[in-house]
Amino acid sequence: CFVGMEIFGMAPHYRKAVESGSIKISEESEATIGLGLRASYLKVPFMPLKGIIGTDMPKVRKDIKQIEDPLGSGTQIMAVPKIDLDVAILHVPYADEFGNGNIPGAVWMDADMAKTAKKTIIICEKLVETEDIRYLPGKAQLPMQTTNAVVKLPFGAHPTSCYPFYTFDPLHIQCYLKTNFEEYKKKFITNKTAAQYLEEAGGVQTIYNILL
Repeated sequence: CFVGMEIFGMAPHYRKAVESGSIKISEESEATIGLGLRASYLKVPFMPLKGIIGTDMPKVRKDIKQIEDPLGSGTQIMAVPKIDLDVAILHVPYADEFGNGNIPGAVWMDADMAKTAKKTIIICEKLVETEDIRYLPGKAQLPMQTTNAVVKLPFGAHPTSCYPFYTFDPLHIQCYLKTNFEEYKKKFITNKTAAQYLEEAGGVQTIYNILL
């Protein structure tokens, strides 16, 4: 599955870590991730998928097997193994103190990850009353039953976006891409509070003023 910075291209530090072997990865497509997560929370060993038959996916994922429909139709399918998550850390615009999380736009796989993970931590831009969650678009797509902890951290998604509060920060993303990761950590992460990070990144008002 592609890991990158969207319009800014590949994620260079992640790529170096993969190529050096310092982290181990499992090759995925969007479909295999979605179905693997669904298999996990449905408590089944795999989910069927036809779309990757004839692709190179089975060559790099030996645990994905091609089988015949066990119900007798003769159809060939791929068995996508379940994906078990230890921890899911999900950033949302709104949450309440009980762990109900709201994403006004597309939820993508956040809800599946929340249901699958052994521990789910929601980070929110704004902590609101439960009554407010009920009237927000989408309501509580991440229900409290799937949440173990809630952290209020404004600008917690920076330098990426968290709509409707702020868009992505193109200058900071380019800084991240061009800077040696150890240097970046020293300047923006190590021994820094969230407030200190934001000041180093240009300040809250600068982030609010970004126009694309």
